[in-house]
Amino acid sequence: MAGPTESIKKRQRPALSCVECRRRKVKCDRNSPCGQCRAHKSTVCTYAVPCAAGLEIQASQRAQGPVLAEPANQGASAPQQPASILSNLPFSESTRSGTTLVPEGPVRCTPLGLGSTHAIQQNLRVGPSTPEVPPGPFHGIMSKTRVFGHGHWMTSAPLVGSLPFSKDLPSERSAEQISEAIAECKKLARDIKRQLPSHSPLPTNIQQLLPSRQVLDGLVQLYFDTFETCYRILHTTLFRAEYERYLSNPQTATTPFKVKLLLVMAVAAPLHGDAQAYNDLVVKARTSIHVAQGWLSAPFEKDRLTVDGIQIHCLLLLARQVNRVGADLVWVSAGSLIRMAMQMGFHQDPSYLGEISVLQRELRRRLWYTILELNVQTALDSGMDPMITAAEYNTQPPSNLEDGDLLETDGETLPAKASSIPTQTSVLRLLADSLPLRLEATREINNLQDKPSYDRVLPLVNELASVCRSARTFVDQLISTEHDMSTHDARRFRYAFCEHYLSRFLLSLHYPYAIQSKRSPLYIYSQKVSLESVLDLVSLLEDKLYRRLLLSGGGMYRDIVTRGIAVIFLELITQLEANNSIFSKQHNRARREPLLEEARKVVQYAHDRLWYGETNVRGYLFARMVMAQVEALLDGLPVKEAVINAASQSLAVCHHILESIATSSLATNAGPPDIASSTYGDMLGMPTVADTDFDFLSSENINFDLSDPYFVQQWTDQRWPQHLFNQEEEPRQEPSLGGVDLGITAEE
Repeated sequence: MAGPTESIKKRQRPALSCVECRRRKVKCDRNSPCGQCRAHKSTVCTYAVPCAAGLEIQASQRAQGPVLAEPANQGASAPQQPASILSNLPFSESTRSGTTLVPEGPVRCTPLGLGSTHAIQQNLRVGPSTPEVPPGPFHGIMSKTRVFGHGHWMTSAPLVGSLPFSKDLPSERSAEQISEAIAECKKLARDIKRQLPSHSPLPTNIQQLLPSRQVLDGLVQLYFDTFETCYRILHTTLFRAEYERYLSNPQTATTPFKVKLLLVMAVAAPLHGDAQAYNDLVVKARTSIHVAQGWLSAPFEKDRLTVDGIQIHCLLLLARQVNRVGADLVWVSAGSLIRMAMQMGFHQDPSYLGEISVLQRELRRRLWYTILELNVQTALDSGMDPMITAAEYNTQPPSNLEDGDLLETDGETLPAKASSIPTQTSVLRLLADSLPLRLEATREINNLQDKPSYDRVLPLVNELASVCRSARTFVDQLISTEHDMSTHDARRFRYAFCEHYLSRFLLSLHYPYAIQSKRSPLYIYSQKVSLESVLDLVSLLEDKLYRRLLLSGGGMYRDIVTRGIAVIFLELITQLEANNSIFSKQHNRARREPLLEEARKVVQYAHDRLWYGETNVRGYLFARMVMAQVEALLDGLPVKEAVINAASQSLAVCHHILESIATSSLATNAGPPDIASSTYGDMLGMPTVADTDFDFLSSENINFDLSDPYFVQQWTDQRWPQHLFNQEEEPRQEPSLGGVDLGITAEE
């Protein structure tokens, strides 16, 4: 028995011959198909996937086709599989050695019984995030705008050839009669569906939601100069052509276009620089969001499964975040959008869905990656899993083409521009490069079952930091080609957005460890990186256009309040407590002055957000209290007394602001009758901070140590008097800012 055992142990090299040649025990030329299989006229020529003994294959980042798993100890002398083998591995083939082919994506091998650290996984990761191996054939069926797998009954219809159909009728006359009868039945069915409540048209006074022609033109231009350069939702030329037709004759415009126009206005409204028109635009924007949501969510609407429907859904999610209308719940709606897009086959590259024009192919790719970005961003904000992995789609990133290029070709292919040439898709393509990594980072950040160790997070952090550095380099190259950047605020918007968007993933990974750095020196690195990220974010307030977005937006646009305040003041308090001497504190004050100035900016920013409609007073209350703590430490004054006084003053300020907004809202929330009845009827009352004593602030239960793990939680737990914060959560429809003098917070 020793002989066979030794022979088994000696065989370490992978089997390179195809399965059939190994079975016949003949020499294989390793082609695809190989010469032996061609000679024997075999219908299948497949190859086994080798994997080291005791290794488990796990799906990793996306690849368009099966990829071979590399052994963990593969050296320079390890044999490589021929490239021709890779492109011909079938999706469903299982090898005889017990290794199963992975349908999509590279694979990584993790040794069983060893610590599954992230560093090991990184070393064993195979292939780039955007693969070069094309996917296999599409194994579904397309019907109109939808894609079906084999679970749907329509996929079996072509297989049933023995049942009678209209083509089997004996005469052309009978076939014509039946066709006419079917057409008549379909017409009656459409008439019946048209009478259903879900088919009710938009409100008749919908035009009242649009501002004057001059303002509307400016908002449309502002949208395409800002958000459309980051997320690719609309085709600029096609939308503008339809917009001009609408202005000439509004009655001829289609319902989907009217909804898109309302949402374009709603997205751009908070960025409008005219303080006089701002209040009215905010009211119209939030009402438009409700109208669009009602139209999109009507039941039994298959006609929403169109490119127009996808575009409207994307615009709606963006408008809700920008206008702070249910911004904290956008992740829920993003999940519906992903399923809607997958039902239409957007997760399958359009080159495998039949004959599709270059225009439609690129529109689908742009929309799919926009949807993925909206999903991963809202998942991060909601503290939830993105619910999709890179292995679940094979759609290629959009090509580096201008919108006009897509209209100038009649062929099936169009050569893309070099990546160094800036186009209207440059930012979306830049984000697409790091999407698989950010999906993985979001799953780690929001993992509810397993708290990742610091050693496991650091390699992921390093990769994200590298992505941010590469993005900044790429952005610098693009900026160097645009000569009017210093005078064009809208041109700078996309680069500010890109900086904010990517760095927030890095900040979210470091943040849980950064706030513990005072107690554990192990996390000092996270504190330093978090501080740099927050200061970069605060610097965006210097950009007048992006500042408006940070003042009015919810979700990711609250990062300065939700994370920035704690990081900046933690650094200040740590420095001050390290030097207890009053002389030392005063002597080093000049050195700390730049950071103190940034802290004051953050406090003022939290105050200004209240005037822009923020109804949660905790952010400003927190900022004022920790600022008072820092100033007390600098001046050698009692900390608790200073904090209590700051809290009393800040709550009085909050009460005044909220009362002013609530009063003005009652006078400005009267919309058109048929619109107001469905949008303002369920509006929640404006939360206020009632006059009361603040004895609760002197409670010994309140901890002012920023590094305490329960520091943030104590601001939301039940130890706080509930009558102060009885309606703090973001309402479904916030009141407008009508009548508010924005001169208080004007940035110009």
